[in-house]
Amino acid sequence: MWLDTLNATDRVTLLELYGRSVMLLELGRASEWVDLFVPNALLRCGSHQFQGHADLLDLARRTIAGEFDLAAGPQIPAARCHHSLSDVSLFADGLHHASGFAHLNVLAVGAAGAPRWLAFGVYSDRLGKCASGCWRFASRTLTADGAASVQDMAPPVRKSAATKRLVS
Repeated sequence: MWLDTLNATDRVTLLELYGRSVMLLELGRASEWVDLFVPNALLRCGSHQFQGHADLLDLARRTIAGEFDLAAGPQIPAARCHHSLSDVSLFADGLHHASGFAHLNVLAVGAAGAPRWLAFGVYSDRLGKCASGCWRFASRTLTADGAASVQDMAPPVRKSAATKRLVS
């Protein structure tokens, strides 16, 4: 079966890049996460857009702090999110470029209760190979489906009988 012109080394390196794109955030390693991107990289999801290492570093720090998630948006209250990538597909686009796609699942985790699903989406990526052979993201676009904030998922507040009498 012919896939394309990516060799085995490039394929393994790109799969590692995808793995690190979620794991470095989980490990709280913001600066290393930013290094996965070319200096002027563009990351988009809906109306949110981040360009260049300074914007990406701010995004990484906010994501690690649980304040913001690219797929789910602002998190009020702050909630640490876990990301899982699957179905990574890679396609050569010349000798030093590739495109990639992956499904993303986002779960919120907290002290109270089981993890909760926040969002699902698809990454569409453009990748570039540097002179030393490393691969980096040149652009990433996340199309998120059904994103919900942690606040939206909170169970409804139950009113006591006394509260109901006061409201009536």
